[in-house]
Amino acid sequence: MAEDVCRYDVLKNEKYGRYLVANKDLECGELIFTDTAIAVGPKPDTPPLCLGCYCPVENTLCSRCGWPVCGAECEQSPHHLLECDVFTQAKERFQSVEDWSASCPQLDCITPLRLFLAKEKDPERWAREVDAMETHTEERQKRATWRADQNNVVDYLIDRCKLGERCTRELLTRICGILEVNAVEIPSRGGFSVRAIYPRLAIAAHSCVPNIVHTILQSDYQVQIRAAVSIKSGEPLHLSYTHVLSPTIVRREHLLESKFFSCECPRCADPTELDTHMSTLKCSKCDNGVILASNPLDNEAPWNCTDKKCGFKTSSAAMRKMLAVVQAELDQLDALPLGPEAIEMREATLRKYKSVFHPCHSMLLSLKHALAQLYGRVEGYTLDELPDLVLERKIEFCRLVLKTLDVISPGESRMRGMMIYELHAPLMYLARSEFSAGLISQEKLKERLQEPLQCLSDAARILGREDPQSPEGITGTIAHQSMEQLKASIESL
Repeated sequence: MAEDVCRYDVLKNEKYGRYLVANKDLECGELIFTDTAIAVGPKPDTPPLCLGCYCPVENTLCSRCGWPVCGAECEQSPHHLLECDVFTQAKERFQSVEDWSASCPQLDCITPLRLFLAKEKDPERWAREVDAMETHTEERQKRATWRADQNNVVDYLIDRCKLGERCTRELLTRICGILEVNAVEIPSRGGFSVRAIYPRLAIAAHSCVPNIVHTILQSDYQVQIRAAVSIKSGEPLHLSYTHVLSPTIVRREHLLESKFFSCECPRCADPTELDTHMSTLKCSKCDNGVILASNPLDNEAPWNCTDKKCGFKTSSAAMRKMLAVVQAELDQLDALPLGPEAIEMREATLRKYKSVFHPCHSMLLSLKHALAQLYGRVEGYTLDELPDLVLERKIEFCRLVLKTLDVISPGESRMRGMMIYELHAPLMYLARSEFSAGLISQEKLKERLQEPLQCLSDAARILGREDPQSPEGITGTIAHQSMEQLKASIESL
């Protein structure tokens, strides 16, 4: 695409391998490039799903090959047709399962098969965009997933699906590596997360403080890459491969496990995480110090109290164990149905760990991020039911998340757009509540409503870039409509 050529160059060095740099000044929100997936399909350990649209299925199979699809339309999906021919010719049918909600190793072969068929169909694109991708074969051989890939993918496709005349075991092993190292998890129209290989997106280097963001268009699974902030010509384009709200020790372990490198970005190298304190603990032995990693780039380094008189120390192993326990609690909270308990249990967990973690620690920040979204949306806690104190609490949580994002994910991201949208409502309700109570004048009300109006304007702009059918895209549309309504309401005062 001609417009892509003028926005970035591909360079190579020892630190990143291949990476992208801007070759012109980029404005915040500017589209840098669009990439088309060379293969999309199920992740490992996925339950049975439709191989056309990725919806959940149960006992619904393709009339030709006998593999899961949800209907006649998905039998003809371009995602499924080529593999359908392979399974049909080999007379290899999907083996029925007892539990259609449990993980299904039979589907592990689908995405590797699709990547091989993409190579066969367009060898020039493979040579140009995929062949140079890293596979980290030696490191992968030491992992349990290696044996699973050999059994469920390589042996299965060569022996049972009779691909031996078209493909080698070495190539399929390499394809498994390309997927493990380079695939990104994306939402699907059917509700399941799937994985995709985007050749140009895969070249972007990682940073725990990214300067680019990506959006998946679910109609065709294209990805759009935009500048999250203003980027100068010559600056590398950095994407985050991890969840930005995770603490350093968790991010670095995830990157080592999934991407085979140890991150040494400025955020990881700083014990305070650039003064956000997302990894900081309170010291239980003294009142003056906090507990920080003595060397966050050393996974085995001890954690020390900053008060020299205190001298408290703990091991990184103890820290990892504690974080895993708390994360398991947060995962249980995330599994709760949307109702009053979802709020009350999170507030109880906040109180439980208030004396353990710094107020901005990622574990507490994750709870506050969830509560900022839940207040106003749950039975018994709708916006018009919330007392002013709880409206102020929602505002406090929104502002804390946004202040942290200013540092760790600056610029215009989905998370920022959603959090700004959440902020507008309590600001608006609180201002109107104070006006109704006679605490502020009409002129002061007009003044106070300018901030929620700006929130809606920013949310509409940021989220308007998302897929229109995604939750973020739908929120962007609502933000734009609400902005027009609030504007008219202010003018009528």
